[in-house]
Amino acid sequence: MAATDLSHRSALGLLRAAALAKATDAQLRVVHAIDNDLPAQVLERRVAEAEERLAAETAGLALPELRREVVVGDVFWALHRAATAAHADLIVTGDHRRSRLRDIFQDTTVERLIRVSAVPVLIARTDVAEAHRHAVVGVESAEGPELLEVLERLGRAAPARATILHAVATPGTGLMYYAGVAVETIEEHRHAAAVNARSRLAAGLTDSAIPLSIEIVDAAPGAAIAAFAAQREGDLIVVSSHARRGLVRGMIGSVSGELIRHGLTDLLIVPRLG
Repeated sequence: MAATDLSHRSALGLLRAAALAKATDAQLRVVHAIDNDLPAQVLERRVAEAEERLAAETAGLALPELRREVVVGDVFWALHRAATAAHADLIVTGDHRRSRLRDIFQDTTVERLIRVSAVPVLIARTDVAEAHRHAVVGVESAEGPELLEVLERLGRAAPARATILHAVATPGTGLMYYAGVAVETIEEHRHAAAVNARSRLAAGLTDSAIPLSIEIVDAAPGAAIAAFAAQREGDLIVVSSHARRGLVRGMIGSVSGELIRHGLTDLLIVPRLG
C-alpha cells in the first residue's frame, strides 16, 4: 500500500511502491487520508478533489492491479485501517515535512503509523531504481534474521547486497577513562566487545539469498548507521521499530525516530517481533 498526502514528497513514495509492485507482481493500493475534523460540505469537496488528483497522479503507473482510495478520519488511524483491510504486506510513504521544533514535541504521522502497524513501513526519499544496491541493516542484538527475511521477501526487488551493522557505544569505557585505566586496556576491552558481538551476530545468521557482510561500530547507533550508509553508498537503511512516547521520546529519541526525522536515505522500519 502506498500512503500519499499528494505532495511532491509523496511522489517518490508512489514511484517506489509502483516499482516494488511491478517487481513482485503485487497489487498496489494507493491511499490518501483526509482529516474528518471539517464541516460536512468542506469535507465532501475535499474528498472529491482528492479523488481527482489521485486518479491524475496514478494514471501513468501502468499497473494491472492498481486500486485508489480516499479515506476519512484521523489520518494515521485511517491509513492503518486501510492497510489492515487490504491485508497489506508493506506500507510505502514519502518523507515527512520537516520542522525542527515540531519534530521535537510532536510525532510525525508516519511515526504514529509505525507504532500501530503490524507490517513494515518504507519511507522513500531517493530516486527510484529497479532495486536498492546496498542495504545497511542496523541491529541491536538478534533481530538480524527477521530483518533479512523481510528483504528477501522482496524477491526481484531485494537489494543486491546487505551489511549487518551493529553500532553501540561499548559499555563501561566512560567509567574506565574516568578511573584512569590505561588506554591500551580500554582498547582491548573495546576489541573484545566487538569480537563477541560479531560472533553472536554471525551465529544467528543462516544462509541468505542476499550477499552479506558484518560490521561492528563503537558509536551511538542513530548517527553511526546514517554515517555508515553515507560512507559505504548504502541506499537503504533497515531497522526495527522502537516505540517511545511524547516528550521523553522527543528528547531521548529512538534509533528509528532519529532516522525518520533526520535521515536522507530510504528507510525500512520493521515492527519488532514478540
